[in-house]
Amino acid sequence: MTWLVRRLGQTDVSGEILAGLLLGPSLLGALFPGFMHGLFHPSTGTIFTGLAQVGLIFLMFQIGLEFEFNRHLGGDRRSVIVISLLGIAVPFVMGYFSAPWFHARLSEAVPLFGFQLFFAVAMSITAIPILGRIFMELGLSHTRTAALTIGAAAIDDVSGWMILGAISLLVKGAFSWGWAVPRVIGLAAYLVLVFFVVRKPLKRAIATHVARYGELRLTAIPYIVTLLFISAAITSNLGIFGIIGGFVVGMALHDDRRFVEEWKRRVSPIVWVFFLPIFFAYTGLRTDIGTIQGWSGALTLMLVLAVAFVSKFGGAYLAARLVGEDHRSALTIGVCMNTRALMELIVLNIGKDLGLLPTDIFSMLVIMALVSTFMATPLIRWLMKGQTSRATPLGEPSPARAAT
Repeated sequence: MTWLVRRLGQTDVSGEILAGLLLGPSLLGALFPGFMHGLFHPSTGTIFTGLAQVGLIFLMFQIGLEFEFNRHLGGDRRSVIVISLLGIAVPFVMGYFSAPWFHARLSEAVPLFGFQLFFAVAMSITAIPILGRIFMELGLSHTRTAALTIGAAAIDDVSGWMILGAISLLVKGAFSWGWAVPRVIGLAAYLVLVFFVVRKPLKRAIATHVARYGELRLTAIPYIVTLLFISAAITSNLGIFGIIGGFVVGMALHDDRRFVEEWKRRVSPIVWVFFLPIFFAYTGLRTDIGTIQGWSGALTLMLVLAVAFVSKFGGAYLAARLVGEDHRSALTIGVCMNTRALMELIVLNIGKDLGLLPTDIFSMLVIMALVSTFMATPLIRWLMKGQTSRATPLGEPSPARAAT
């Protein structure tokens, strides 16, 4: 699938997501159910879940490492913040208030308030790792539009994970504040411990190791992996998902760029070529397009796509225009912020694990993530055609703003 999508001008991740979808009941299971169940025997479910969770802890650590806040926020912080706030607020509000209509059409009964909160978050997320890869592959990573978008997406995703953590606390506690408040306090205490107590000595130890040997040696990696699993265990026991623990440690170490490059060289490849394809297959096995039945199912799917795309694209476009970007630049920013991909799949699997997403709406949201990803690359290529040679660094006015 990656071989095929490359020839369609798409990124590898698009093919990996599609491959996972085709391996599940949506295609392989529909055509050859006996073969699919033999290939993915029910007894392997626990193994799939475990490997997918381990892979996501590594991935979220790497995503935390990629958040270069000083560079992303750059000189034009007002523009980045406005785009980020409207880019998450508009889809969140639209998702929250449209959720009861979708809730009434679910195939299984789930708590309305929890579904509303989760559906709102699912509408709000942006796939910052995929955006970064798209910009790099198109030679557009140093343009002003890329800098604005990546900065806004970084803030959006951090906010989204925080909101998601709060939602998981409420849902697991059956919306009991007496259950959730102590865990929120515990999470706050853990964040203080990581960022104000552990962070400096940990960075110092890593920097000393890299300076002494000129690289991150394999003997040091087990200690970092152990730290990631301890952090994941702590956040899991605090009532939010273990992957948040990996993300927190990544954020704590993100400004040590020498370590980041060494980690990407030593460890990242195994995450991308082994753990992530397993996660995509795991997601595909949970997705069954066959549950979207008849015209009513097709209409619901179209409305999911409409709410997701109009709210995210519209919020980002409006914000970009408010901060002075020209029409074409604002269109590009809207398209970029609408890209969901891998990040959306992580969110959707969390919702599935929380019991908030029956298979039919889960499948619709997976399709939404896939469609938004496939749309992104050709639209960005078209909208930003010719910009590689006239890139404007973030902090300097765009040509349209300079003219005014």
